[in-house]
Amino acid sequence: MKTKRILKIMHVLAWVAFIGLSIKAGAIIVSYFLSFGNENAGKDLYEGINYFAYKQNNTTHYSILVMYRVLQFSVQAYVAFLVIKLLSNLNIQKPFNNNALKWMQRITYCLITLWAIVVIHNIHVGVLEASTGVKATLLSSEFVYIAGIVYVFSLLFKRGLELQSENDLTI
Repeated sequence: MKTKRILKIMHVLAWVAFIGLSIKAGAIIVSYFLSFGNENAGKDLYEGINYFAYKQNNTTHYSILVMYRVLQFSVQAYVAFLVIKLLSNLNIQKPFNNNALKWMQRITYCLITLWAIVVIHNIHVGVLEASTGVKATLLSSEFVYIAGIVYVFSLLFKRGLELQSENDLTI
């Protein structure tokens, strides 16, 4: 009973994360387009994201950096959506099933993609710092660790699924 309650709470929290991250991505897109009409809008795209110096230096780099952030929040929202799907389709009586394994593997691939986006962003701003002198603001790249953990859990799920199917065959 307690497990079902925790899973329902996690389901609600996943929905909250999905909606919040989707709003962040949308807000950055809207702020980006507004920043071309308002010179100071690049100073605070969303919750303190300040790409004003990049915008003054080169609008192409500014646009690419904004795209990285939109991609970051969009992939995070998609991961939250995959967690929603995982929790929606989770059968507590038989948790080891192909759907759960599929959703966990997709989450892993998305987290690795997210990590790659962050690494490319950080390399890009590092190169810009070296060439233009604009202070680089690096993004956190802990996603690779989280992806590794989810991948290990998906392997455990896969093994649990194998054991469960062997057990079903012996009965």
